[in-house]
Amino acid sequence: MAKRMSKTLAAEIAERVLKVVNPANRAMALSEALRRHGFGSATLPEGGVPGDKAALVAWLVGAYAGD
Repeated sequence: MAKRMSKTLAAEIAERVLKVVNPANRAMALSEALRRHGFGSATLPEGGVPGDKAALVAWLVGAYAGD
């Protein structure tokens, strides 16, 4: 069974990731935050890590819906 991500945790992770100034390093920050919270890596959207907090939260919740 896959681990499910709450909206609160997704918002917390999104805030941390978007604080990274260089967009090229956000994928690495996202990967580290997911690992720290016990989630496996996910395939990023084609455009990379969304630059908008709401979009990133929605993607995280969708990617880790827990099936």
